[in-house]
Amino acid sequence: MTQRYNANLTSVGLATMFKSPVCEDLSKIDADVAFLGIPYDGGVGYRPGTRFGPSSMREYSKRFTSWGGANPAGYWDLDVGKRRLEGIRMVDCGDVDIAYYDLERNFGLITQNIETILDRGALPILIGGDHSVTFPCVRAFSRFEKIDVIHIDAHLDWIDGVDGVRFASGSPLRRTKELPFVRKMTHIAIRDVRTRQEDWEALHDNGATVITRMMIRNNLQAALDRIPDMSNVYVTMDIDAMDPSIAPGTGSPCSDGLLYHELKAILQDVAAKGKIVGFDLVEINPLVDLAGQTSLMASTAMLEFLGAIFESR
Repeated sequence: MTQRYNANLTSVGLATMFKSPVCEDLSKIDADVAFLGIPYDGGVGYRPGTRFGPSSMREYSKRFTSWGGANPAGYWDLDVGKRRLEGIRMVDCGDVDIAYYDLERNFGLITQNIETILDRGALPILIGGDHSVTFPCVRAFSRFEKIDVIHIDAHLDWIDGVDGVRFASGSPLRRTKELPFVRKMTHIAIRDVRTRQEDWEALHDNGATVITRMMIRNNLQAALDRIPDMSNVYVTMDIDAMDPSIAPGTGSPCSDGLLYHELKAILQDVAAKGKIVGFDLVEINPLVDLAGQTSLMASTAMLEFLGAIFESR
């Protein structure tokens, strides 16, 4: 087939993740990586708008060349002098069909969609949406005997419930740890001054590893050394882990967050310490972003994380 967009400018063509081909029939996925949007923000308690996160990520990821064709070329990593993601095929599977208010339906569809992606042998890369979607995402990995979870966030997300509501953006890691196949859990970049003592204590009672923002600032390598060796790894990243100066587009920003080089080092270390089987990036809110700054930075991080994942494999 003739290449339609030879010039391949950012402003031209459909807005898909990294300009990868569309494959909305999940049963026909034939790729190494499958992107899936989860435009849900029913779990937000502060500033809504993360339902538009997947669309924004697609738009700003077009800044990067597509590697989704028959012979994907990857990208040149100038820091290490090698090509990454060469030959790695990517497809954009569109979005989960989110509907109004029906939590059980929405969460059920999230899990089912990811299970189908796994059936096709692709790596699911999931774009939220608020952080409550992490629970139905991880639930889709029940076929694995054990899953270790890496959680990068300003907040613990360990609240048991708010007036009986147990599936909101402040609770996903607690709900996730209740899944019988979830083993080690490591929380990275935690710093929120609203952290509740009872949640902090309950988290440690469950054997979690916590690496605070201050630990990373004081000694990055020592903080990385605290990340345990793992087996199958699911990574969930809330964009508010980053400093608001470089990631303003989020609903619950916290001062003194990660800088990009710190995030990159963390993701590279995680990729080297286990087999990444799934990754979600959540809480991007384009309604409060500045000229797409957050989505553009997040797209770069996602791309470099994929490079590290397939390098480790």
